[in-house]
Amino acid sequence: MKQLSIVAIDLGGTKINLGLYRNGVIERKIYKPFDAQMNLPDSIAFIKTCIDEIKVEDTYAIAIGVPSIVDVKQGIVFDAVNIKSWTTVTLKSDLEALTHLPVYVNNDVNCFVKGEHLLKVSSGVEDMIGLCLGTGLGSGIVLQNKLYEGHNGCAGEVGGIPYLDGTFDEYCSGNFFKTHYQECGSVLAEKARQGDTQALLAFDEFGRHLATAISHLLLLVDPQVIVLGGSVAKSFDLFIEPLWRNLAGFQYKSVIDNLIIIQSTQEDSALIGAAHLYMDSITTALLLEAV
Repeated sequence: MKQLSIVAIDLGGTKINLGLYRNGVIERKIYKPFDAQMNLPDSIAFIKTCIDEIKVEDTYAIAIGVPSIVDVKQGIVFDAVNIKSWTTVTLKSDLEALTHLPVYVNNDVNCFVKGEHLLKVSSGVEDMIGLCLGTGLGSGIVLQNKLYEGHNGCAGEVGGIPYLDGTFDEYCSGNFFKTHYQECGSVLAEKARQGDTQALLAFDEFGRHLATAISHLLLLVDPQVIVLGGSVAKSFDLFIEPLWRNLAGFQYKSVIDNLIIIQSTQEDSALIGAAHLYMDSITTALLLEAV
C-alpha cells in the first residue's frame, strides 16, 4: 500500500530546502534562496509558495525545521537566527491557515540529529550530539534514543555560550572565517588544500575553537557520537586533526578515548528527521489519547 507524503522543510538564514518524504526517503527536492531581510508576512507567504510547488495530492502534513528555539507543542518560533523579523512567530498556526494541512515545527538541528541518529541506531548508538557548522553553530541532542529538547526547547544551544570576546556561535561557524580572515570558509578551504599557509592556519584555529565548544558538551552530555553537518563541515578534513589535538587535554581521558566524531554523509538528514519527528509526535498523541 502506498504511503501518504509529507512535505519536509529545512529553513536557514540564506536558503530553504524542501523535500517530499514518503516510505522513509526523500522522493523529490527543491532548493530556493531565502531572503532573511524579508518582513514576516512576506517570508511566511514565500514559504507557502514553496510548499505549493512541491506538495502533491496525497500530501497530508508539513514538517519544518527552523534555526531557533521552538515551542514545539504550540509551533511558536522565538528569535530565529539571522532572520530579523522572526522574533515571535506563530509558524504552525500561520502555515496551517494558509495550507489547510497540519504543520509540525522544531529546531533545524534537532531535525538534523534525529535524521542522523536513524542511521546509527542499528549500530547501538543511543547518545548522539549533532552539530551544524553553518551561518551559526547549532546543536541537537539524542539521549537514550530520544530527542532531548529541554523544557523550553533550548537544550544543547552551545552556540550562545560566551566565549572570548563573543560567543561560540562567532568562533565555530562560517562567521569565524569572514570575521577573522575576511574570506568565505569555502574559499579558504580551497586555498588550504593547495597548501596556503594562512588558510591552513585558519582551519587549525577553527579546530581549536570547536574543540573548546565540544569540551563543554562532553561535560554536560558525554555522548557516544558527535556528527558534524553544515557548510563548514565540508572542510572536515582540514580541521579534524587540530580538533582532536586540542581535545587531547580534556580532563577525562576515557571520554576522549571512547568518543567518535564523524562528518555527516547523509544529504537529507534534516528533512528525514523533520518528517520522523512529526510522525513521532502523532504516535505520542495517539498513545496519550488511549490512556
